[in-house]
Amino acid sequence: MMDDLQGSNVLVVDDMPENLKLLSKVLISDQLEPKPFQNGQLALESALNDPPDLALLDINMPGMSGLDLCLRFKEHEQLKKIPVIFISGLHDTEDKLQAFRSGGVDFITKPFQKEEVLARVRTHLRLGRLQERLEAHTRDLEQRVADQVKTVTASQMATIYALAKLAEVRDDDTGRHIERVQTFAKMLAEQLKTMGLHTERITDVFIDTLFKTASLHDIGKVGIPDAILLKPGKLTAEEFTVMKTHSAFGANTLNAVLIRHPDNRFLRMGVDVARSHHEKWDGSGYPDGLSGVAIPLSGRITAVADFYDALRSKRCYHLPFTHENTRQMIQEGRGKHFDPDLVDAFMVLENQFERVRHEMDV
Repeated sequence: MMDDLQGSNVLVVDDMPENLKLLSKVLISDQLEPKPFQNGQLALESALNDPPDLALLDINMPGMSGLDLCLRFKEHEQLKKIPVIFISGLHDTEDKLQAFRSGGVDFITKPFQKEEVLARVRTHLRLGRLQERLEAHTRDLEQRVADQVKTVTASQMATIYALAKLAEVRDDDTGRHIERVQTFAKMLAEQLKTMGLHTERITDVFIDTLFKTASLHDIGKVGIPDAILLKPGKLTAEEFTVMKTHSAFGANTLNAVLIRHPDNRFLRMGVDVARSHHEKWDGSGYPDGLSGVAIPLSGRITAVADFYDALRSKRCYHLPFTHENTRQMIQEGRGKHFDPDLVDAFMVLENQFERVRHEMDV
């Protein structure tokens, strides 16, 4: 007998007192602790209060049968994994199959032999212990992997965020444009979900990924010359053509990494956000002239978030617009510049946008 099995609690249920006494004696002889009951209901109440390591159940009993008791075990989280061995005078194959269908792991036929009972009990106690250790090891392994992934993800995000900040600080006086666009994009996505729109797309994972990838929307500006990016006035047609290349430049840069890591959800959405956040609902945007739902949802959301914050911010080429002016421009862009659903979501959130913009304008 393995030492770690000594003292294991075995629930024994049989309506015949002599069987209970005999089985208890057999278990005690092997340093196991029997918990005998003649009644299934009392046995269930005891198990719920103090779950045993294994159960030995007779089948034919008045009131709650052994089969019923086993089925009740499977209904309770704290009991459903307890191995159940049926010990019965029934001999038919169908009776044994019924026992296994109800959730039993083994079947002993009466009259039983002491050695057989102990061998079956030991085997299933050991299997139960091994299963517990395996599950504990699996949980520990999953936690280790999750911690490692979290560490790697945090490191990757820090690197990508640093690159995004390099693009931002060149033309943003406050240096918090990225954080505000991330926050606004998340708010808009959550509002769409609340409104029952795009529910098949807007999952918790989508919202979390969008919050992270919104930081990449203008990463392509690192490739725009300062003479154009920082020009204190209206750009010429030629200069604006160069400025517009930042969308494709950023997307192509991220796509080069995505090719090497095709299953990376973050990079895939990052490409969409960087490339499509200047597309317009009516097809007049850039770089691809997409229209309507052909524009990725992540890009349509980021477009509103970026537009609001860009106009509310001081730039070398314009003073900050008021909330009222910006709201009006977004309303006027409904169905033209912006997805109508996103404008509707913005109007629900406009006061929150103004509050967040004020709180993060430092």
